[in-house]
Amino acid sequence: MEVTPTPPTLSQEQRVEASRLAVANRRRRAEIKRQVKAGDLSLEELFDLAKDEQCVAQMRAYDLISALPAIGEVKAERIMTKASIAKTRRIRGLGPKQRAELFRALVR
Repeated sequence: MEVTPTPPTLSQEQRVEASRLAVANRRRRAEIKRQVKAGDLSLEELFDLAKDEQCVAQMRAYDLISALPAIGEVKAERIMTKASIAKTRRIRGLGPKQRAELFRALVR
């Protein structure tokens, strides 16, 4: 018999605060993706930003790559495969070799 863990019991205030924080994080990640797509934020600046902002570090690498101008889903998957990056990998989880491979593939 498998026992599933139960989530912690939160008060109404704690749930509202957690929801507010989650919405703020989603909005920040959407803003970052818009800046990347517009070319206002470079890959290097994004990695620097990820060091300071947890919500940016939690973005999936695939979402970042596919948000870049002139890169669609197919090209993003090809780049990630070449760099040995799993589709579910987050920015903070990229190793130095993976980052270097991304820079090689994306920075022209």
